[in-house]
Amino acid sequence: MIRKLFFGLVGVGMLAAAPAFAQSSATSGDASNNPTIANAAVASQTASAASTATVGIVSGAAGGAVSGGLVGGGGGGFTPAGGGGAPSTGGGPQSFLNSRDAGRAGGAGDKRFGAWMQGAYSTVDNTQVGLQFDGSVYNLVGGLDYMVNDKVVVGVALGYEMLDITTSFNAGSIEADGFGVTPYIGISLTNAWSLDAAAGYTWLSYDTKRNTNITASYDAERWFVASNLTGNYASGRWRLMPKVGVLYLEEESDAYRDSTGGSLEGSVTKLGRISAGGRVGYAFDSVMPYFKLMGEYDFEKNGSVRLGNGTFSHDDDMGGQVGIGFDFYGSNTLSGNVEASYNSLGRTDLDIWTTSARLRVKF
Repeated sequence: MIRKLFFGLVGVGMLAAAPAFAQSSATSGDASNNPTIANAAVASQTASAASTATVGIVSGAAGGAVSGGLVGGGGGGFTPAGGGGAPSTGGGPQSFLNSRDAGRAGGAGDKRFGAWMQGAYSTVDNTQVGLQFDGSVYNLVGGLDYMVNDKVVVGVALGYEMLDITTSFNAGSIEADGFGVTPYIGISLTNAWSLDAAAGYTWLSYDTKRNTNITASYDAERWFVASNLTGNYASGRWRLMPKVGVLYLEEESDAYRDSTGGSLEGSVTKLGRISAGGRVGYAFDSVMPYFKLMGEYDFEKNGSVRLGNGTFSHDDDMGGQVGIGFDFYGSNTLSGNVEASYNSLGRTDLDIWTTSARLRVKF
């Protein structure tokens, strides 16, 4: 059931979706010989890769549409750079998802519909002894939204994700793919701050293998909620974009049997995360390169599991992301974003790298 999330400063919850994996009816063993333990261990560390990519994509679409263009900003300090202001001297680019940009006077302001698509590719590598695995996560999300007025945008996104992980610790693999739907909303609170929120549902199918030839397949369903509070300040051509968010997800898998005939129970994977940080950028005439740094605190998640060497998997509560990218603005109707980031800062023996690209058209 969907839990209540606090709405204070941050809003209802920035979500991210985590792969759920089935549990065995057996309670003994370790990650090397118990599929329950093995799948839970991998899920707890690959969850953020798939979920953060999907949530970040949708959040960017919702929040960016109302966060305001790269406008305003005096030379004496950072001031609000929200929509409705005059273009900065020199014609700097507008926010790549902003529908209220300076092109309004040129005919772009009456274009209330927006269509966008973004792809993300992540590599995951865990090197902890007894839990070595590596692989890739793919996300493709597209959406359509509508500016109800100058302060509110509503939309819906459809997404596809695929997980391909080799689990060396048990001579196996985990593969998954699924489709999801995510309605979202963005609200301009002030010239400097905007709020976005999203809720989604994803249907997934999993194929697992262990000990070289023991296979299993099962289905899972995931729900999530997400929210972010994003700022937009300018000083000359410098841009400061603070961000704070909270996320929560749950995914439930069906019970199933593996190729040996063994019965395995379903499971629930949970992830709750608070994040805070932001971006710093410098706006040129048609592009804005930026640096991103985010800190993360996991307030709820699945716990550590026993490994084959008698130890337990790492259970880091704190982590972060660091990255670089650029927003580009090609015309009054076409814009986009490219980013590369390291998403496991401070996570022990875990490396997650993500690259993404987005393109948006207004009409």
